[in-house]
Amino acid sequence: MTSRTTTPPPTPAPLVSVVVPTYNYGRFISQTLESLRAQTYPNWECVVVDDGSTDDTAEVVSRYAGEDNRIKYLWQRNQRQGAAKNNGIRNSGGEYLQFLDADDLIEPRKLERQVEFLERHPGVDIVYGSVRFFQTGNADERLYSMWGDDRPWMPDISGEGKEVLLALTRANIMAVNSPLVRRSVVDVVGLFDERLPPAEDWDYWIRCAAAGARFRYEEIEGTLALVRSHPLSSSRDKRSWLSASLLLRRKLLKAAADPDVRRLNAALLAETEGLLGVQEVLHGSLAKGMYLLFKAGIMDRSLNHKAKWLVSALSAPVVSKRRFDKIYSTSITEAVRSGLRKSGQKPL
Repeated sequence: MTSRTTTPPPTPAPLVSVVVPTYNYGRFISQTLESLRAQTYPNWECVVVDDGSTDDTAEVVSRYAGEDNRIKYLWQRNQRQGAAKNNGIRNSGGEYLQFLDADDLIEPRKLERQVEFLERHPGVDIVYGSVRFFQTGNADERLYSMWGDDRPWMPDISGEGKEVLLALTRANIMAVNSPLVRRSVVDVVGLFDERLPPAEDWDYWIRCAAAGARFRYEEIEGTLALVRSHPLSSSRDKRSWLSASLLLRRKLLKAAADPDVRRLNAALLAETEGLLGVQEVLHGSLAKGMYLLFKAGIMDRSLNHKAKWLVSALSAPVVSKRRFDKIYSTSITEAVRSGLRKSGQKPL
């Protein structure tokens, strides 16, 4: 009797869940979904969470969902990005998670190559690559930055524990659509903090690092995260970003166990108080701005910075906004002299 050998069926590719929060981005989301449908990796699901849009988002996404059963549309009342992401996580089942804002894109081989990397490196929890920026109307543009010089800003940080936690305490190290994350990490860390938009993703990576997740930066061709720059982008609202950053730092002040992390965060908390105070003054909230500037002056351990915050606070009620901005932007010495001169006091 001749024995037969049978070839085992191929192991199915892991499912990737792509979570797309959206609010009134009907004019952008087609490009976002097209960048997803162009992926060389086919085994994905996309959960679009409409955060109470009043434009044509529902019609646009429903049309795509009718053409591609991998796309699912969910509606919720307006609760902002963190709640929308959490809704998407709850309604997804993938082994890996990709977060993608409804005005951004990803390059065609991102899912394929990052899944492949995580499959080959089971000890890595989060793999992320580089980011480029583009302006609406020029999707082929690839800028390193939209602020100042066109230079790279994302640090290529890999590892786990204190090193990564300190880096994330200093600043966010990645765009939200840069990483691919194991579901097992989300199971441990939990959901996004819904109080923190638009800084909820930064807070999330801090919590991942604190939980011991291993990060890996890999510059792999075809895996760029592409971020759109446009007037309504949340990254352009300095006051909103600094307000969320301040909440994040106050939260970290209570949660951080490592003394070096606490010390670094305390210094940056004072700086954030001052920067937000400047923005509040420039936006007409004089009392709130002065309060934050005085608070920053009291908290900051750097004598130069302390002087700058206090001079800015004293100058705010007696100079024009234009002059205030100039006082804040100048050197410490010039700021002190200008502030004293405008307030009628003699220079030291």
